[in-house]
Amino acid sequence: TDRKSFSAAELPYEYLHPLPERTRKQLTERFSELHCGSLFAPELTALIPDAGKKIQREFIRTCAGMFRDLISGGIKYCALDFSLLQLVKDDSGLLPVRQLLRKLHPVLQETGMTILLPVRLPLPDPGLCVKITDFLRSEMIPNLKLRLEIHPHELKQESCPEELAGTFRLETGSVLFCCNADGGNRILRAHLTPWLRYFSLTGFPGPYFFCPFSQHNRLAAIESEAFSKLAEAVCSEPVKK
Repeated sequence: TDRKSFSAAELPYEYLHPLPERTRKQLTERFSELHCGSLFAPELTALIPDAGKKIQREFIRTCAGMFRDLISGGIKYCALDFSLLQLVKDDSGLLPVRQLLRKLHPVLQETGMTILLPVRLPLPDPGLCVKITDFLRSEMIPNLKLRLEIHPHELKQESCPEELAGTFRLETGSVLFCCNADGGNRILRAHLTPWLRYFSLTGFPGPYFFCPFSQHNRLAAIESEAFSKLAEAVCSEPVKK
C-alpha cells in the first residue's frame, strides 16, 4: 500500500471478510479499484459443476452471501475459477457451469457484483479462444467477465496479443501480468506495451495487476518497487495506436 503508483489491488476473500468496516473503507479509499480474488480454492470450485444438487444449492447460497458481504464493503468484482479452459474442450462439460451461472445471475443483478472467470495466456490450444468467447456471449450475462492471467515469459517473441487473445478485450474485467520472480523473471516495458496497445483499442481502463510468484513472498518488496517504477514510466507515456 505504500507504492503510490499502485491504484488497484486484488485481495483474497479470506483476508477481506474478517476486516472491520473501518479498515475496508480505508482500503477502498486508498485504491480506486479493489477486487476480490477467487472466492474458493480453484480445485474446490472445479468440483462444484459435477456435484450433487444439494451441494450446488449450498454453493449458490454461499456465493450469494459472499456477494452481499463484498458489495457492502464497496467491492464489485470477484473471481470464480471453474477451470474454464478444461471445460470448453468438451461442450457437455459446460452445461453444469451454465446452469450454475444462470442461478447466480439474479443475485448478480441484485447486488451489482461481477464474476471474473480466470483464463491463463498463452492458451494450450489457440482454438479455445473462439470457444471461450462464444461461451461468454451465449450466456448474455453482463456481469460475467474474464480475468486474463498473462504470462509474458511463456510467449513467443514474435507473438502478438490479437493472435493470442482474439477479441477477449471485449470481455475482460481485469488483467494480471504474472511472472516467476524466484526464477529471476521480471516484467519489462517490452512485455507491457503490446498489451496496453491491444486494450487501448477498446478503451479498456483496467485494472492491470502485477503478480510475481516468490516462495513466502520473500521478493515482494523488491519486485513491487521495480514494477512501481515501471508503471510510473509507462503510464506517463501516451499509448500508440
